[in-house]
Amino acid sequence: MKESKPTTDHNSLLATKSQIWDYRVRLISRFCFLLGILGTLLCIIAMITSEIESTRLWEQNYAHLLSRIESGRKLKLLHGAETSLEHALRLLERAPIIDGHNDLAFKIEFISGGGNISGIDLYNLPKDLYQTDITRLKEGRVGALFFSAYVDCYDFHIQTDSLKQTLDQIDLVKRIIAKYPKDFAFAKSTRDIKRITDTGRIASLIGLEGGHQIDSSMGALRMMYELGVRYMTLTHSCPTSWADSCDPPFLHNGLTADGARFIHEMNRLGMLVDISHVTPATMNQTILTSKAPVIFSHSSIYKNTNHPRNVPDAILKMIPEKDGIVMINFYKEYVRSPEDVGNKVGISRVVEHMIHVKQLIGTQYLGIGADFDGEIEAVDGLEDVSKYPQLIAKLIENGFTDSEIVGITGGNLLRVFEKVEQAAQEMQDRKVEAEEVGVDVVKQCPSTWTQQKMIKNRRGC
Repeated sequence: MKESKPTTDHNSLLATKSQIWDYRVRLISRFCFLLGILGTLLCIIAMITSEIESTRLWEQNYAHLLSRIESGRKLKLLHGAETSLEHALRLLERAPIIDGHNDLAFKIEFISGGGNISGIDLYNLPKDLYQTDITRLKEGRVGALFFSAYVDCYDFHIQTDSLKQTLDQIDLVKRIIAKYPKDFAFAKSTRDIKRITDTGRIASLIGLEGGHQIDSSMGALRMMYELGVRYMTLTHSCPTSWADSCDPPFLHNGLTADGARFIHEMNRLGMLVDISHVTPATMNQTILTSKAPVIFSHSSIYKNTNHPRNVPDAILKMIPEKDGIVMINFYKEYVRSPEDVGNKVGISRVVEHMIHVKQLIGTQYLGIGADFDGEIEAVDGLEDVSKYPQLIAKLIENGFTDSEIVGITGGNLLRVFEKVEQAAQEMQDRKVEAEEVGVDVVKQCPSTWTQQKMIKNRRGC
């Protein structure tokens, strides 16, 4: 009996060791399981962090962005003094330019005689004909821009092909983007802009430069939005049936009741309301009517340059009420000073217009709408899209802070655009009804020789 005890103890010991081993295996398995969960969570957090990081360009709270910019400045200072241009380029690496108005599509259509881009190299367009090409856009640190879809305007009672020509312009913009997918990507929202610029491509949006291009039709307005149009200038240089242009004739004393309905529908859709090209009365009434912020996509300041295309101080003071934005134009005629002799108008004039806005209402309402390739002669020093860094350098030299500049380059426009999107979402959530129909305008065929010569396509008359 005594001799069998060691065997029993041995068996018991083996059982105990087996249990310990099983326990360790289970413990290791659970640890691995928990480690896998932790790894998955870390991956998810990393993805979210990456997404957040990608949307920090032009962010409203600039602290993180500016700390990174400041780190770059300190690194640069270790190797010597930083010039204002180097400072500007460093800012633009994190907060590239968003230009509110570029007429490249119109220029291509005009020069090519129909918008044929098969034989055009958009990397290197002739500098004596074009102010925009891909190479210069990259030199200018452009992250996004609104391509203007523009066609000429006439008396709104005359039958034209403006609607058809507008569709051709939109198609041309989309063909440009499709031909150069490594450089451009089509954008329809603030989220698209941030996502695309984070890939190094240029976020490309579309704006209509005149209410005449929807032919007084609510249906056409909605279809333009479906095609990707994200702002519409209420008029160009002619009045529409529902709003006055800054050019005569002045027919409506500003905005009509039908005009208010068009603005309401733009608000409901999420389309930016652009009040460049309109009279002060139209500006005033539009700001009061709109449920969302409004923009001046390419205008300058009347106080500095007495021109009907510019924004009076009384209107500037209204912009903060709706948290809008005025995007300064580079055209010599819109920024020249009485002191300028002949055709010499320098970059300092654009800076002076920006300083006036800063002093009157603040830099948070400033942006850039250069109007390149819109048949303009830009100021000396800002001859084409490669020159934006020179403007930013001049702003730095004139005391604009990094946070102010990050807003001007694009952050302010994104803030305004996001509020327009939010206003539209709120209206849609409340089931606000669409404006069913526009304005029924009785049309006539061009009757005089001058009208017939001006209006190129008279089919249907």
